[in-house]
Amino acid sequence: MKPRAVIYVRTSSEHQGEKSSPTEQETDCRKLAADQGLKIVGVYRDIEKYRVRNKLVEPSGTRSDRPGLLAMLRDASKGEFDIILAWREDRLYRGMRSMLLVLETIQERKIQIMLARETFDPKIAPLRAWVAQMELDGMKERMTMGVKARLKSGKANTGQDRYGYKRIGGVIEVVEEEAYWVRQIFSWYIDGLPILEIRKRLIAANAPQKGSSIPRRIQWARSSIQAVLISAKEYAYGMKIQTRKGEAFQIPVEPIIDTVTYERYLSVRESKKTHPIRSIKYDYLIGGKLYCDCNFKWGARTNKSKRNRKGELIRRKTPVQVYYCGQTHKEHVSPNCPRHIGAKKAEEIVWQKVCDAINKPEYLLGQARQIVDQIRASQGTLEQDRLKIENQLEAVMTERQWVITQARKGIFTTNDMEYQLSQLTFHEITLKQELATLGETININALNNWEENVAEFLADLKAGVEELKIVAPQTPEEQHEIFVLKKRIIDTLVELVEIDRDRNLFVQIRLNLLDILRKDAESGDPTAGVQNFEGEIYTHTQSTLVHLRHCASCG
Repeated sequence: MKPRAVIYVRTSSEHQGEKSSPTEQETDCRKLAADQGLKIVGVYRDIEKYRVRNKLVEPSGTRSDRPGLLAMLRDASKGEFDIILAWREDRLYRGMRSMLLVLETIQERKIQIMLARETFDPKIAPLRAWVAQMELDGMKERMTMGVKARLKSGKANTGQDRYGYKRIGGVIEVVEEEAYWVRQIFSWYIDGLPILEIRKRLIAANAPQKGSSIPRRIQWARSSIQAVLISAKEYAYGMKIQTRKGEAFQIPVEPIIDTVTYERYLSVRESKKTHPIRSIKYDYLIGGKLYCDCNFKWGARTNKSKRNRKGELIRRKTPVQVYYCGQTHKEHVSPNCPRHIGAKKAEEIVWQKVCDAINKPEYLLGQARQIVDQIRASQGTLEQDRLKIENQLEAVMTERQWVITQARKGIFTTNDMEYQLSQLTFHEITLKQELATLGETININALNNWEENVAEFLADLKAGVEELKIVAPQTPEEQHEIFVLKKRIIDTLVELVEIDRDRNLFVQIRLNLLDILRKDAESGDPTAGVQNFEGEIYTHTQSTLVHLRHCASCG
């Protein structure tokens, strides 16, 4: 039976001078396979830009997240082939991280690498990767020097053009169609139109936006309009600031708005700023946990003013606290989103649901039992992972001794030896970190009495909540103390709060058992973790309540 082989092809702009087209690479690899009597079972290609965090990137050999490479390594781990064919070694990797990723997989699965234009030697692969990395670093340094020279001479560099301009060679020119709308945006803003009204008018007039490689999900987003307004100084005085490696360069451009418009813009913007009489921090009990169908985490705000019948803005006697949906573009608002809810109402509902859960701890204990069962079920896998890492550490030690022996024989130079030893040390540190992480995993032997202790913890928590119902805080400081205690309990038991159109709140309750069990394992005492966790909330609750009662009786 013929050995199974796959072909890996990579091209990017980093190496245009090699004439290593995808077709040429694949043809050479297929010829190699025919000469060696191999059966081609697949071809993996990284020849186009791909998206990483909403950004298109080249499939550079320094990147370890190339889609084709990762797909090939996944299939390698499944045992779907025996040999990897590539045009040259730098097609597979050109840096340390990607090199370690490839070598770890082929060593673990005993996969062979064959090259069409070179001979592959896994022993000196780290040295080749280091040389390639140094070459790329040199290229980047030369490119940086060239870019700085262009910027110093007043020529624009590549990058996103500001709305209203486009780059032709090294010169930035005005796009009259866009410039018209820049002036219109400033005119509307100076006339007092809200951002959302400006957006509505831009969409109605079909005003053009900058082209983008990513299809626009939101037409004329508020952030796009704000970006135009924030750049008022650049539009008025004709400048573009470009930075490179910490240095800023000013590129002259033609102004789009006049200085009178700019001064009026500053005046309007200053008039819209709010200056609170005093800084007051308001407490929000379920902040960061409330979501709606828009898939937005809700924010919280305090309304200190309102409009009267004449439309005038007047200060409220008592500020109103609300939670609100952060989706500001109406066309993307879910029909099941209520948009806002009073903070007091929402917090009372959630707190009551938490109290109900504490009064009926069977549900929380049931959750905890499931978590413990999962931990026990994964214990065998964790042990296998530990043995695997220990074997890899032994292999690193063997490899280190081999490098030293080769240097003693004169096969390696001192520099080569030092470099390879440094790479092995790096690999060893990485493995030891992974082993330490496994060592921090919960000790299964510490879970014998967990249920009894967690039940006791919940009983004490219930007693603390009952105490909170009795005490009536008299001062803002005492109210904040009560808030802190409630917030700790909410953070301990509430995973998520969802809201529907009718402002019904659905609270996902969970007991963070893993944190408790980790503390058990660290202390070595099966009961210490629960007691410490309990002490953090319940004991603090008791001491604070005693203090508040004392203050109330004195008052």
